[in-house]
Amino acid sequence: MIRQPGRPFISIVIPNFNGAACLGPCLQSLMLQTYQDMEVLVVDNASRDRSLDIVRNVAPSARILCQEQNLGFAAAVNRGVAEARGGWVAILNNDTEAAEDWLAECVAAIGRHPDASYLACRILEHRDRSRIYSAGDCFLRAGIGYRRGQELPDCADYQREGPIFSACGCAALYRKTALQEAGGYDERFFAYLEDVDLGLRFQAAGKRGYYVPGARVLHIGGATSGGEFSALAVRLRTRNSILLLLKSLPGRILWRCLPMILAAQASWLARAVGRGRLLSYLRGLAGTLPLARGILEDRRMLRLAWQSSAAEMWHSILASEAMARRDFASDKQHTSRFLRWYFRLF
Repeated sequence: MIRQPGRPFISIVIPNFNGAACLGPCLQSLMLQTYQDMEVLVVDNASRDRSLDIVRNVAPSARILCQEQNLGFAAAVNRGVAEARGGWVAILNNDTEAAEDWLAECVAAIGRHPDASYLACRILEHRDRSRIYSAGDCFLRAGIGYRRGQELPDCADYQREGPIFSACGCAALYRKTALQEAGGYDERFFAYLEDVDLGLRFQAAGKRGYYVPGARVLHIGGATSGGEFSALAVRLRTRNSILLLLKSLPGRILWRCLPMILAAQASWLARAVGRGRLLSYLRGLAGTLPLARGILEDRRMLRLAWQSSAAEMWHSILASEAMARRDFASDKQHTSRFLRWYFRLF
């Protein structure tokens, strides 16, 4: 492929583990992009299915980075970023399909926002394409990330471009230098909430990002992990939510938000127990112990950045929560009982 001078070269990184059932449509959507100054890197975590055959058949120009074991989503992304040749890196789940103009819309947004370190896409539910999966990610005082617009009908609210707290990792673009300066995804998270952790570190470093509604992506969800309440998902979400608080939230914010954080943690426990996942929840709690020392060491390293950024982070969290709160206006039907209760109480 002949590069065109002056146009950004984009590296697209797709982590994969036994994704043969969904990988083909994902790759096919990339082959149909109207913007082709790109490379595709599939980081395969020792799949045992036909994933590699599908890559070679559907996207023969893609580079395959074979790993000897399942390193998890976070580490697979980092391996791909290390090999990426583009100045911007797009991260895609293997269960996504990008609209034909997805990359073109992202490149146009890069031109409009030269200060951007990351871009969040408009991600729609694959099964019901009239509903939002994520219109950029918010962060709440409850110490949890929230996919803006999740499960709600797509509407004018989610078709306006503007600043966003962080990007949902299933379809996001990052300036490569910004990723490298931040240290990439934290591989100890393995999967789940690694994008929220990165978003907090970007905020601590004063990085800015934007939601790009024209960059449309369809997402199935749970294709690899088995869904939100699979044993694996509950264990990792439980563990990583604690690691996130211990590592990446400044102490003055942590203590200020403690009532909301405790409420969110209690709600998650109740939901896990209600789905018969108490054992997975307890395994998640136990999983924080061997990682706690390293996480706290990283926290000490972040304190220097917090000295100048904690106040700005607090204002960013408040603005982000205000954005999320608008999803719970009285005329909208949202399925999250906890968040409906949370926004009434706090």
